[in-house]
Amino acid sequence: MSKTKVAVVKCLPLAGNASFMGGKFIREEDDVSKIKATVAKAVELAIGSLDVIIKPGQTVLIKPNLAFQAPAESHAVVDPRVVEAVVSYVKENSQASEVWIGDNPSLGMHVGRAKPAFAESGMEDAARSGGVDKVIYFDETEVVEVEIPEAKVFKKAAVFKPVMDADVVINLPKLKVHLAGTVTLGLKNWNGIIPNMHPSAQQQGAHRIDLGPKFADLYRVRKADLTIVDAIIGMEGQGPHAGTPVEMNLIIAGTDTVATDAVSAYIMGFDPIEIPAIRCTANEGLGEMDLEKIEVVGEPADAVRRHFGRPNDNPIGMYKGFTVYAQQTCPGCYANVRGALDSFKNTGINMTEFISKKGEVVVAAGGLPDFDPEFAKDKNLFVVGDCWEYFPTSDNIRQAINVAKSVTYYPGCAPVYIFAQLNADLQKMAKAE
Repeated sequence: MSKTKVAVVKCLPLAGNASFMGGKFIREEDDVSKIKATVAKAVELAIGSLDVIIKPGQTVLIKPNLAFQAPAESHAVVDPRVVEAVVSYVKENSQASEVWIGDNPSLGMHVGRAKPAFAESGMEDAARSGGVDKVIYFDETEVVEVEIPEAKVFKKAAVFKPVMDADVVINLPKLKVHLAGTVTLGLKNWNGIIPNMHPSAQQQGAHRIDLGPKFADLYRVRKADLTIVDAIIGMEGQGPHAGTPVEMNLIIAGTDTVATDAVSAYIMGFDPIEIPAIRCTANEGLGEMDLEKIEVVGEPADAVRRHFGRPNDNPIGMYKGFTVYAQQTCPGCYANVRGALDSFKNTGINMTEFISKKGEVVVAAGGLPDFDPEFAKDKNLFVVGDCWEYFPTSDNIRQAINVAKSVTYYPGCAPVYIFAQLNADLQKMAKAE
């Protein structure tokens, strides 16, 4: 039995990388040409030709990692040069009748819908420069209700119709770390095929300890025909939104998304079994994660491997006067509180000055056996999630609510939207007179 192939190809040096990593994206024609040649080599090493997966007259959907409404310089979204290169390559080297690109940002309700996100990221202009036939804002399309046989936690989904209508789907994720999923690669990129429904359904649901099984379930809906990882400039540290860019100059490609993610994660310095989405999907028999059973073609993985700084998902003790109580809760609450604080830090607002002017902050989530309600007296209290009401210590929080200076509620299980909303609320509080 032949091994599944994953191609790892090194791109020639790119003139625009220095300014891009320094905070200014500049499109260089020669850079796009070099990336396109790298994509071509990776695809050819992985499958031989696009004709293997794209038959004459078929429609092709490219699903990038749009993530948030954010500029290209955030490095939280796919590099516009890679988008242009992939679209152009598919248009010129296949007999597809149409090539589409589409996605739905993961926190669209709170940090931008698909249309403005495509515009701000530079992906729409890039796709059009590459000759795309249609840019699809998923959140403006119909959904198809899908039952997911053998699913563990996500047994029914509303899937955006273009995902089901396309004959061929190309998965185009970004090489970056993620404080909730450890990494963001092809499997996690599938979160964009379902709509935002807040506070705790569809895209926002199952972000507790069950995020890995959720992605395995979502992968059952429809597998990608080809996964191409944008590893030109990755992200380490506090990803997926507040990390540090890492120049890798790689394109990674394969038809098995699980195997492609496994090789990509290894190149980032992880053992594939560390990544919940990879191990859950592989152990469901939906792909291969054993590196011994994957044929890596092109660059040897060890030759390009770099240990990425890992994200810290714990918000406790980050600032004096900003106290987080999360003694009996899951990562769904505390990881997203940490994400919000990382975003707040990036706004440039000084937390010490904020506390001095607006008062101390207390964040409470889950069961709190060691929480004294009087600690919240005359402070700004943020009550996160739903489960605190089901613990024997729920009266601790109810008493705190009665003595706090202000109270803000974030319902949901898990309330993933706090990743954006808590930051926004802190900013609004900071700017209020």
